[in-house]
Amino acid sequence: MGGDGSEFLQRDFSETYERYHVESLQNMSKQELVKEYLELEKCLSRMEEENNRLRMESKKHGGETAETARVRQLELEVDRLRAENLRLLKEKDLSGREKSPCKLGE
Repeated sequence: MGGDGSEFLQRDFSETYERYHVESLQNMSKQELVKEYLELEKCLSRMEEENNRLRMESKKHGGETAETARVRQLELEVDRLRAENLRLLKEKDLSGREKSPCKLGE
């Protein structure tokens, strides 16, 4: 039984479950249906709240990730500027040494 067999079983189960669900709803009184509907509304409301909470949490973590990336970018920039500063100091030092012998020789 390959993928086709499991798809058939899944479809058969879904159809059987749907028929059973429809029959059980048809056998309910109006009051039971209203009660079922209200329960589903409560469940939907809880799910929406949970979904919103998870979205906010996801955005929060996304923001932290963006902050972390920004901090890393700034750290790299600081490292680059330090290296540039050292290079300029060495250049200045070498330039000063080259000028010093000339001044001494004058």
